Amino acid sequence: MKANFSKAVSLLICLAACLVAGCSDQSEGEKASQSDESVSELVVAITAPATGSVLSGDKAVSFEGEVEGGKKPYSYRWSSSLDGTLSTERSFQKLPSEMSKGRYVVILTVTDSAGSSGQASITVTVL
Repeated sequence: MKANFSKAVSLLICLAACLVAGCSDQSEGEKASQSDESVSELVVAITAPATGSVLSGDKAVSFEGEVEGGKKPYSYRWSSSLDGTLSTERSFQKLPSEMSKGRYVVILTVTDSAGSSGQASITVTVL
């Protein structure tokens, strides 16, 4: 009886140690797949121009975005509430005189190679 109790305690200690160490029945491929899933969330930011900017004149304005996470390569789509698609590049320049006058919501949509997407937006005014 004492031997069975000792074996049971040893088994419980091993099980607890395995749980603490992160052991499981998963194969390495399954573990890699799960870690890939955690990377798939995209964080998208528009770094220029600043939200609330007033754009005017004939000097080109730089539109720049940043992306973290996901699975490279990325595809980009810049769009606005007034002019539709502005660019499909990570960053681009645009003359305010070539844009419709008014208040814009500019949206950067980024899609990664796994099909996940993320967005960021700013509001600018074109005079």
